Amino acid sequence: MDRAVSRAFCLLEVLASASEPLRLTEIAELSGLQKSTAHRILATLVELGYARQEASGRYAATLRAWEFGARSAAQLPIKRIAAGFLHGLHRAIGETVSLTLLSGTDVLYLDKIIAPRPVRFRTRVGSRVPAVLTASGKAILSQRPDGPDLVRRSAEQQGLDIAAVEAELDEARRRGYALSGYSPGVSSIGVAVGAGGAAAEAGLSVSAPSERLAGESRDRVIEALLEAGARMSEALARP
Repeated sequence: MDRAVSRAFCLLEVLASASEPLRLTEIAELSGLQKSTAHRILATLVELGYARQEASGRYAATLRAWEFGARSAAQLPIKRIAAGFLHGLHRAIGETVSLTLLSGTDVLYLDKIIAPRPVRFRTRVGSRVPAVLTASGKAILSQRPDGPDLVRRSAEQQGLDIAAVEAELDEARRRGYALSGYSPGVSSIGVAVGAGGAAAEAGLSVSAPSERLAGESRDRVIEALLEAGARMSEALARP
């Protein structure tokens, strides 16, 4: 691995993950690099247009990296096929719906349609979250042959009870959907999506304040979500 390239990407990830522009000392601390090294690489990123330096001297990421990511995401068949199902599900239930894709032991949020009555979410398009913490991630893992291995790896990293997580996945496999309360006060229900007999790689989820996902409303959401997931899987299996 080329150290110069890896360091540049490390700094870009630090900038992109920050909620506000960062001072050079903060960037050096977060990246584990010397200030002089971080300053040199940041100067290159600014010159190439991947970062900007504000009048205050702080640094922030530009939209240049987003351009590449947006183009790559648009080329994914799963994102193109999912668009109609996401909108249809959103119209049917009126709650926030998301499309996620398994990436290692995480899920990456590829698309999200926010409810008219929004709540504060921890995730947005582009967010990466450990799969075992999300409803769609649990649903995906429950349908994969390598799910148990991914669960153990992720649960250990997050300090979770492996047996408890495995029990959740067994239940998700039995009923066809998974549950999560990753965001405080918000409940999520997720289903796995896969083409034919291939291992599931994507998931659909519905999220709403916990009081709106109870009783008959919860049953209605589960029914709509299972139908959307099944139809989307069928669409992915078509040549």
